[in-house]
Amino acid sequence: MKRIAIFNADEEKEPLRQWGDFADMAITMLEASRDSSAPEVEYKVFQVYKDEFPTLEELKDNGYIGLYITGSDYDAHDLETQWINKLRQFLRVMLHEPGYPPLTGVCFGHQIIATTMGCKVAPNPAGHEGGIAHLVVTGSAVEAGLFQKPEFDAPTKELYLSELHNDIVHEVPEGYINIASSEKCPIQGLYKKGLALTFQGHPEFITEAAIKCGESNYKNGVITSQELAEIKKTGELHGNDGVFFAEYIWKLFKREI
Repeated sequence: MKRIAIFNADEEKEPLRQWGDFADMAITMLEASRDSSAPEVEYKVFQVYKDEFPTLEELKDNGYIGLYITGSDYDAHDLETQWINKLRQFLRVMLHEPGYPPLTGVCFGHQIIATTMGCKVAPNPAGHEGGIAHLVVTGSAVEAGLFQKPEFDAPTKELYLSELHNDIVHEVPEGYINIASSEKCPIQGLYKKGLALTFQGHPEFITEAAIKCGESNYKNGVITSQELAEIKKTGELHGNDGVFFAEYIWKLFKREI
């Protein structure tokens, strides 16, 4: 049986407890987005925030078709935490040497891939981004065939995705493209054919989960009551294309993009 490795980068969070931890949410999303061409897979979860890693040799063999890196409350630009430095070293090999499965990452996962490539990750001058964000798909992503809905004749250029972050990636690595932008975050993800696809947002978050996180952040003083009201408003006004975005994770893992 084929395998997908999931690097879980944080413990379960109280506002999201009903959906499990970030790895559980990833598996739910991937199962919801699979189609008939996707192989049956075993999900192998590694608690990397507890310093639990496979060997690089293990990922080269054993039927792994992809690696998924979850979100986290940890900072991807942290240079002091041992497991984060180890993760960067691990990814550096996977991104630069042949024979490894392609990678995807969400939020922290997106940012840690960017820092591994030498890109700046730091707090967003525009502040916190939460709720359901309106994303504009870049021309480069459209040309690459990413995030296109075949039921429409015109190119798909606008989508919606759950967001929950204060840091952003400030530059695009050489050889990659930026997949989308939002009002608060100009780089919403990175893509390189056959190698990596990342998301600043959380395709694994259903809208209710995004709202729960907003309520928790308000309770903890991270955002204002006005920001919470705006987050709730986005959940009421917009759909959530998380599962649609996840279809492209499968396409990456199947080597179609």
